[in-house]
Amino acid sequence: MSKLGNTPGSWRVPHDRIPPHLARILHPKVLKLAAKGLGPVGVARHLSAEYQLSVCPGTVRHWMVGDRKPGETTLVMNTFKWEPSPALSYIIGANKGDGCTMTKSGIVKLEVADREFAEAFNHSMATLFSRSTPNKVLVRRRLDRLPMYIVKYACRQLVRFLRQPLKKLLEFASAYPREFLRGFFDAEGHVSVGVGKEFHLVVGAENSSKPLLLQARRLLMSIGIGSRINRRREAGSIKAIRGVAFVMRRTSYGLVIGKLKDVRRFAREIDFSIPRKTEKLKEAILITDTHAAKDRPRAWTKLYRKERGEWVRKALR
Repeated sequence: MSKLGNTPGSWRVPHDRIPPHLARILHPKVLKLAAKGLGPVGVARHLSAEYQLSVCPGTVRHWMVGDRKPGETTLVMNTFKWEPSPALSYIIGANKGDGCTMTKSGIVKLEVADREFAEAFNHSMATLFSRSTPNKVLVRRRLDRLPMYIVKYACRQLVRFLRQPLKKLLEFASAYPREFLRGFFDAEGHVSVGVGKEFHLVVGAENSSKPLLLQARRLLMSIGIGSRINRRREAGSIKAIRGVAFVMRRTSYGLVIGKLKDVRRFAREIDFSIPRKTEKLKEAILITDTHAAKDRPRAWTKLYRKERGEWVRKALR
């Protein structure tokens, strides 16, 4: 077991009171362990096992995300103006999805399976707070699950803002409807392709709040994109997301963009921040534009295969 500096015996370091000479030694170790996929608790346990030392996981988390520097006790203050902006509209849209949560301690957190979505959200948060350097995206790995990418920012002001009624939030978001819709579709959207005798392409989003979908539909119409709303899944039914089954706690509704001209406009005006969704949408539109109707199903299955109910891109030779 290692000892740090001239520290005799067993050390217990109070939260936020790590001496600077210890912080300089521990900080690179924390970043190295985080790069291997360990979370704050795992890193703290590792330090406890390797050194005669006990560090608060909260301090470790601040080092990992980058909103506190070693040896400093002051957090980076995240503040923003309560006025419309593209970054705020994107954050509101993503927040209305299921991936973003807020805590009583004033943390805004996004935990998703798509790294690009996490990075887009992270970039918008840094822009909102006028930060030159965004927080680090954390990774949580499990043997039986996909890796989860986590973005965290401490800001009670933003928590209070996002907890406003939907009507109030949309007064801000509607100033930049494309950014709000991109955030919302990044969180809840999908590209669905049906292959049978005919080739069907739709872009949709699913959510348990029908009023939210009605407002999203209104914003889509404001930029010339038609859509419809239908009832999707009943409470208690099973839903699979990328091969993982979930029980629906509430009845969900679908926002569907079905006409080809509207799908094309969505791809042009809004699109996704997630490459696998963007690629699927663009290739489906390309097949529609370059193949006769009877040839489209075969052209699609040359590029994609069905895995656990989802179309997955085949590896390129």
